[in-house]
Amino acid sequence: MDTIIATIPKTKTEEIRLSLDKYNGRDVFGARVWFESNEGDKRPGRSGIAFRVSLLPEFVGAVTKALDEAKKRGLL
Repeated sequence: MDTIIATIPKTKTEEIRLSLDKYNGRDVFGARVWFESNEGDKRPGRSGIAFRVSLLPEFVGAVTKALDEAKKRGLL
């Protein structure tokens, strides 16, 4: 069962979906780009990552470091 945690607009026709899923019986976190097809529905693209939920704290720590560095550089 896929659970969408958040949807972040990327472009006019694309969005990033963050989700918790099951894959081969394992709990995984996913971040994937979805796009609007010619028919108007949303479809998953090739771009994205998925990994065991147990790695989520390490991932969040790394993203937090990236956020701090971006702020330090004046990017945000």
